[in-house]
Amino acid sequence: MTDTAGSMDRISWEKRSLVDQVTDVVRRSILDGRYRPGETISISELADSLGVSPTPVREALQRLSWDGIMLLRPARTAVVAPLAVEDLHEIYTLRRLVEVWAAARACSRLTTEDVDALRSALELFGGLSLGSEEFWARHGAFHRILLGQISPRVERIINEVSIACERYIRVAYATDAAEKGLDMQEAHAPLVEAAATRSAEAMRAALTEHLDVGERDLVGRVTEILAESGAAEPD
Repeated sequence: MTDTAGSMDRISWEKRSLVDQVTDVVRRSILDGRYRPGETISISELADSLGVSPTPVREALQRLSWDGIMLLRPARTAVVAPLAVEDLHEIYTLRRLVEVWAAARACSRLTTEDVDALRSALELFGGLSLGSEEFWARHGAFHRILLGQISPRVERIINEVSIACERYIRVAYATDAAEKGLDMQEAHAPLVEAAATRSAEAMRAALTEHLDVGERDLVGRVTEILAESGAAEPD
């Protein structure tokens, strides 16, 4: 286990539960690369570094295992989920099933103000690296406008899948994050144009194409990373 926990923020008293806080801290550490795919995490060491008992740490890691970015192991350890092309295909399949449906359903209800907000959000992508928290905050805001009002159940599914997808994107493009940030702005432009038509069919086609292209690009990069590292696909 690498010495990453020492650089993490200790937990402070807030209205949110300790489990919520620990979950956020560990998730952020995985997404920003402080914990790498395949890295083992000691529950007791993580608890000590955060200044909490092992109980909220175990519960937080359980939540992250439901997100698919953590694997629980015996002997009081957990492992950051390794990269796997099959897992990536599953993520994008779920995105096509849920996000495309939600965006197509919401499209006809978008207002002029919503479309203007999408255009403004898209402009804010410019010049931001995929490695920055600011990019992902603005990216999330863009997609929330696009999806309109969704139920808590659908929101939960989309959030879980989005976190898993974000991890792959961050790892895959860690060395050229700034360039890919610019690409992301261009890639999202057709979604704004589809939204402006208020056509469910146009949105369905644009978002499906967006996800198809993103999946092909990302699978290619992950395949290269696995080959370079000599890692085999997990069983």
